[in-house]
Amino acid sequence: MPFTDYTLFWSILLFVALFVTCKWVFKKAWLDQTTLLLGNILILTQIVSSKSLFLLSLLAMLAYGAGLLLHKKKSNVLLAFVLALFLAVYAIRNYPLVQFWLGGWWQDTLRKHFLSVEKIGLSYILFRIIHWIVECRRQTLRSHDFLTYLNYLFFFPTFIAGPIDTFNNFHYWSHTTYVRFNVRMLLAGVGRIFMGAVKSLLVVPLLLPYATDYQTLLPNLGAWGAVGVAAILYSLYIYIDFSGYSDMAIGMAYMMGIRTPENFDNPYLSPNISEFWKRWHITFSSFLKQYVFKPTIALLNRFSIARYRIVVSVCAYLVTFFVCGIWHGNTLNFVIWGLWHGVGLSVYKVFSSRSKRESTRTRKVAGIIATFIFVTIGWVFFNYPAEQLLTMFKLLFS
Repeated sequence: MPFTDYTLFWSILLFVALFVTCKWVFKKAWLDQTTLLLGNILILTQIVSSKSLFLLSLLAMLAYGAGLLLHKKKSNVLLAFVLALFLAVYAIRNYPLVQFWLGGWWQDTLRKHFLSVEKIGLSYILFRIIHWIVECRRQTLRSHDFLTYLNYLFFFPTFIAGPIDTFNNFHYWSHTTYVRFNVRMLLAGVGRIFMGAVKSLLVVPLLLPYATDYQTLLPNLGAWGAVGVAAILYSLYIYIDFSGYSDMAIGMAYMMGIRTPENFDNPYLSPNISEFWKRWHITFSSFLKQYVFKPTIALLNRFSIARYRIVVSVCAYLVTFFVCGIWHGNTLNFVIWGLWHGVGLSVYKVFSSRSKRESTRTRKVAGIIATFIFVTIGWVFFNYPAEQLLTMFKLLFS
């Protein structure tokens, strides 16, 4: 994670100190936003190339204009066109199959531009752009201030991997006067950064060599033991690593007086798979629910299938987690991982709608164990490409 780079980390702390002092002394919203934008640019140029930042800025300005247009003219056709345009740009950049379909035109004209945009942060800025465009169409945004919009998209603590904030929440915390200098938030931010650093710098390196490759454990544990232990360690690794990054991102935002949403809530203590996705990568799950799951439900309800509510829900889960899978990566194993969770949520939905039994402590513990096992098996698909998965299955079942 970039926050573990010491030079960058000290640059961030220096800027945070400057920004907090500026807010405390001058108490001017426009100056706060200008200072924050300059800081975002200076810090992000140490993470991504200047060319990538420039091209992303062009997309950001295009999205800003599209949002203002949709705010004035509430056209669903225009909304669909704008969203399709941005999703097409993302697909061209990230998916070799789409690049192949474009053929020589892609090779000769677009490759040198689109491939120069680094993937880091690209999907998360796309989430914010989609949120901005859709909510402009819905007329739910509290402001259309350009500086705040740019800071929302390029806010350096959350630029790379979230949490995915909403514009209204970001606007509130970056403009509210009584949080211009909040000692409690500052101290809470320092604590979160320390917690995230312990996870990322101390715990993750201990797990990493064994979590990501079961073959390192084969000589001592055999096939089933090696795969099982590596899978459990990977579950711990991916949670500790990602939550550690989120802790540092949230902590840095806190220190600047901006309260970003939480991203994890003890997901491995979830008693069922539905609860897991309410606790794991919470802001991403909320995004999927708001902009994929609910629109899919609404679309399916226009057809005769609407009479079968369970079928509608199952279809929506499968579509949502297919999208979830291909967003995480462009190889088959990510599709399998996404559909694994889509099927799991569908099965849970079917049985939970029929079962009215009260939850007991024993059932809850059993549910936590079963959910952890289910999620851990899913991480196996997430971690290994399809070729390695085939090799693993042959090893286990030969």
